[in-house]
Amino acid sequence: MPRCQNCGFKWSWKEVLMLSVKGKKECSNCHKRQYISDKSNFWTTFLISTAFLLPMNFVHAYYEISWLWFFLAILIYITLVSLLMPFFYKLSNTHKRFGKTIE
Repeated sequence: MPRCQNCGFKWSWKEVLMLSVKGKKECSNCHKRQYISDKSNFWTTFLISTAFLLPMNFVHAYYEISWLWFFLAILIYITLVSLLMPFFYKLSNTHKRFGKTIE
C-alpha cells in the first residue's frame, strides 16, 4: 500500500480506493493533500487499455465470440484492475497534468 509523501503514514486500501475515485485526498495522519503519482496513472491507463483491449479485439475478431461475452470480459477485467491497482499506487504531493504542476 502507498505511503504519504509527507509523514510516511501507510494508507489503507479503502483510503486509496477513494483517492483513485476523487483524484485527491488528505492524509488521515498529517492532513496534507496527496495525489496519485503520474507514473501510477500512466500504468493504470496502460494496463486497462493496452494489456486487455487489444488482445480481446484480436480474440473477438478471430474466434468470433459474441459481443455479450466480450463486454462481460471487459467489465470483469476493469473491475479486477480497479480493485488491485491501489496496491501498486505511489502518492505525490503535487498534481501534474501534461507535465505541468497544478495546484
